[in-house]
Amino acid sequence: MKAQKVYDVLKDLAIDFNIIEHEAAFTVEEMEKVLPEMDAQVCKNLFLRDQKGKQHYLVVMPKEKPFNLKDFEAKQGLGKMSFASEERLQKYLDVPSGSVSPFGLLNDTNAHVIVYMDAALRNYAEVGVHPNVNNATVTFSSKDLEKFMASLENEVYWVEI
Repeated sequence: MKAQKVYDVLKDLAIDFNIIEHEAAFTVEEMEKVLPEMDAQVCKNLFLRDQKGKQHYLVVMPKEKPFNLKDFEAKQGLGKMSFASEERLQKYLDVPSGSVSPFGLLNDTNAHVIVYMDAALRNYAEVGVHPNVNNATVTFSSKDLEKFMASLENEVYWVEI
């Protein structure tokens, strides 16, 4: 059901995509074990919150890129942040941990979550992300990732992470 909503939105946006079904994968490391060899760049997705818990952020980047929270805060001019809880993830993106992806923003009806997309994702022909479930991966062009992100009402920033 959750995945079908993603597929319907992609079709409505005239985005070509492929679906790869696989064993459930909760981390990028697990995804590497269950995904077949493919050309698409798998995305790492991090759900963060500010110190007071009033603002939430989704960070999307290439899977192999290391993430340093303090560096990210400084580069983006943000205050102290931390990883958001499972409860916050459910509240804002309506997905469990292990299923986080830009597609969770379809459930953010108030466009509360601010998104930071790593500009490096634009350098890949194709990207792969979970369709709000962790037993499938959707692959599509990075240009179509940009098209999808532009269709949302959320604030989206393409930055160097």
